[in-house]
Amino acid sequence: MGFISLGIHDGHTSTACLLVDGRIAALASEERFNRIKSYGGPPVRAVEWVLESNGLSPAEIDAITFAGTIDPIKDISAYTTGRHKMFSRMTRLLPPSILASDALVGCYLDLKRKRRQKLSESREILESLGKAPEEIDFVEHHEAHAYAAYFSSGFQYAEGETLVVTCDGSGDGVCTTVSIGKGNELERISQTPSYHSLGILYSRVTQFLGMKPLEHEYKVMGLAPYAPEKTKKQAYEILSRYFGLSDDGLSFCNRSMTWGQSMLEKLQKDLFLIRFDGVAAALQQLCEELLMQFVLNWVAKTGIRRLVLGGGMFMNVKFNMLLLERPEIDEIFFMPSGGDESVAIGAAYHAMLEKHRNGGAGNGVSPIQPIGPLYLGHELTEDEIRRALVSYGSRIGFEKCEDIDRRTAGLLAGDRIVGRVRGRMEWGARALGNRSIVASPRNLETVRKINAAIKMRDFWMPFAPSILWERRHDYLVNPRDFDAPYMIVAFDSTELARRELAAGLHPFDLTCRPQLVRKDWNPSYHRMIREFEKLTGIGGVLNTSFNLHGDPIVMNAEDAISTLLNSGLDYITLEDYLVWRSLS
Repeated sequence: MGFISLGIHDGHTSTACLLVDGRIAALASEERFNRIKSYGGPPVRAVEWVLESNGLSPAEIDAITFAGTIDPIKDISAYTTGRHKMFSRMTRLLPPSILASDALVGCYLDLKRKRRQKLSESREILESLGKAPEEIDFVEHHEAHAYAAYFSSGFQYAEGETLVVTCDGSGDGVCTTVSIGKGNELERISQTPSYHSLGILYSRVTQFLGMKPLEHEYKVMGLAPYAPEKTKKQAYEILSRYFGLSDDGLSFCNRSMTWGQSMLEKLQKDLFLIRFDGVAAALQQLCEELLMQFVLNWVAKTGIRRLVLGGGMFMNVKFNMLLLERPEIDEIFFMPSGGDESVAIGAAYHAMLEKHRNGGAGNGVSPIQPIGPLYLGHELTEDEIRRALVSYGSRIGFEKCEDIDRRTAGLLAGDRIVGRVRGRMEWGARALGNRSIVASPRNLETVRKINAAIKMRDFWMPFAPSILWERRHDYLVNPRDFDAPYMIVAFDSTELARRELAAGLHPFDLTCRPQLVRKDWNPSYHRMIREFEKLTGIGGVLNTSFNLHGDPIVMNAEDAISTLLNSGLDYITLEDYLVWRSLS
């Protein structure tokens, strides 16, 4: 083996990434191991797994890099304690010119870096790796976002420059950056302090609506289309006074004179008695308008028409849909699962590229491979499956199938709902077939059953389809023929999709957040859908993540069987095994 780097994110949705000679060899978030949704903290078990799964010892790692130069945000409680609580109070006393000044941000970061170097909360990881704090490198949060998105895109191999935009709630005192990428170099040309964070506004409105911030923002996006125009307009008039763009249009501007907890308190006062769906719609509209104009202003200023986007704000598939339609942009790449779980990738890339530059390669071609399929996690073994099956005794029945993909397709054609565990686990927030609940997309009754008996999710939330890549033009309005393997962008649906994929569309606006399934990326899943197509004529299936609401996506056989027994699933598959609840 050549150069091996380990990237670690120990904040919200903590993650470990192992990079071997520019290729991601293993990638997983800690939540899958400890079963705590969006876990924030040291990814101890994820680090152990990425090494063990590749037969590596800690001594063989050439570089270990943590994402973040200050203690990362672990969950929403961070905004109500410590430095964030103090900053929230300061918004009542100091003018925005001071709160958002680069000088204040710089001083704050310098003080926090000294504490961060001790890595007190990740000491268990250092001990397991046999490393001292001084042997660990750090990369700034938004630099990690930018590295992850740009070098995953493969655009470093293209001629000319790429515009790289990151946008999230907050990381190392910053919420948004703009960089220019060329070859294996990234140059930051702009950054916006966290005081002006559009992501903080989105999270605080999520909290105001009674949902979990830093996790349920997607629910607000899903709720938005239902709102009556009158209530949306009423809420928009209020929220549009909170945020705008700077005079030059090249950064966001917080006009609310609040941040964090003080912003929540202001929202509770200003939006009192305005309907919840109107608030969601107004927030989505405001963020779409501001983020769109911000991005297009930078495209116009730089003249760069190739775009890469990373950070949690670009997990908003409805905004991504609008941006994809803009004629000002020639090429575009959205970082798959671009929230903070992706900064571990950026940290690993950063170490690899520093080695590359120090080795004298200069501005030559990057040694990093584009990200490709996300099947980078745990894979079931025969022994693991057998042990789990035996441990549940008479509570379950099972059989080993000669052709599990064809058998599954037959069950789906008979309107059965199946939890599928096959191949390596996907990384990220979106299930992509290997840890998915799958069902026929033609029957809207399926939506009710999954919501009520399996996922226990909010009634307004849409499901998504996995569609055969060869059938994409039948179901998607996609003039650019944009490849969409990651469920990171939405599309308008065709009339055929509205007949055949009805359960996989947004119930109100009929948009579609698809996974296009290529045979060479996932042969087994592709074949399963193809067999379903032979039986029904439909080239896609409903796909939702294999978990109960509030739980992480399942990882192993034990997780899958437990979910079967605690839900209304009809069957699960564990590689070649079909499993069901016993009637005895």
